[in-house]
Amino acid sequence: MDWPLTLQRVLASEPCVLVTLNLILGSAPRESGSRMIVAADAVHGSIGGGNLEYTAIARARELLAESGEARQLHQPFGLGPVLNQCCGGAVTLLFEVLPRGRPAWLQPLLNALDAGEAAVLATAVDRPLPERVLLGPAQAAPAGIPEEVRLAARELLAAGPPERPESVPLAAVERDGDTWWLEPAGRGHPRLLLFGAGHVGREVARLLARLPFTVTWVDSRHDAFDDVPFVDDAAAGRIATLRTDDPVRQVGMAGPAGIYVVMTHSHPLDEEICCAVLQRDDFAWLGLIGSDTKRRRFAQRLQRRGVPAERLARLVCPIGLNGIRGKQPATIALSLVAQLMSERPWTAASKP
Repeated sequence: MDWPLTLQRVLASEPCVLVTLNLILGSAPRESGSRMIVAADAVHGSIGGGNLEYTAIARARELLAESGEARQLHQPFGLGPVLNQCCGGAVTLLFEVLPRGRPAWLQPLLNALDAGEAAVLATAVDRPLPERVLLGPAQAAPAGIPEEVRLAARELLAAGPPERPESVPLAAVERDGDTWWLEPAGRGHPRLLLFGAGHVGREVARLLARLPFTVTWVDSRHDAFDDVPFVDDAAAGRIATLRTDDPVRQVGMAGPAGIYVVMTHSHPLDEEICCAVLQRDDFAWLGLIGSDTKRRRFAQRLQRRGVPAERLARLVCPIGLNGIRGKQPATIALSLVAQLMSERPWTAASKP
């Protein structure tokens, strides 16, 4: 779940409770920073399922039934016999009741995510009213933010993006009996260009829409994106469709460290896109659907067009994990996405 976008959408029509999991001790069903948005008749996201989530949903709805006015509380939970869970650890959940509308901190966070700018979201969890502030590297921190919080935020910003951001716990800073949770935010998700909206492309997009990627999905056919039901409001900030007569041009317009997946309806178009990507020296990964024979033929033609051998070596074709093979579109998509999540090529591309 891309929780800031989902939160914006929910708050446009009704109040809700934002539930955040943090302060993990031992084993837990989800990572620190996992969130769930609980409204009167819907739940978005997950903090790990099981009785912990069931209990959290019930508590959130109790808070909503009491009042839709802004307030918050945080509560520890042991993941043992009391909750009928066997994780054996302990977590703290923060329940934030948010009225209908848009809290002041949400739009700056959405802007940072859209721009890919590094920032830290700081949350004061001991106060009766929800208080969050976005701390960036350039702007001065608002008045009232303790110096310890500012320094900790600067350290997080200076540390750079972790290889596995979903496993990095929210930092906790204590100041005069007040607890602040600090979370790196704004760096956004790895950017992926998916070329082709055929049977396989649709299955790939269906999976990517639920995973931590920002996707531009490109096709040249006028009806390419007809009847794509899964590109809904919840995924709109993470996957964007682009119908264009010149897909190759999108390669030159993309930013650095991009992931490129090529599976169009046309082999000549596939070749042109691959050639454009291989002429860049800043791409993270290039995958082409096809067989060993297709790769051999493409490599021969691209070499004649001047693409150096060391660049051609980075062309991944066939795509997918060796252990997941099959010709059904859903199987190919699963194999490809599992390969990306396993190899995480964007992390190597971001290193100096």
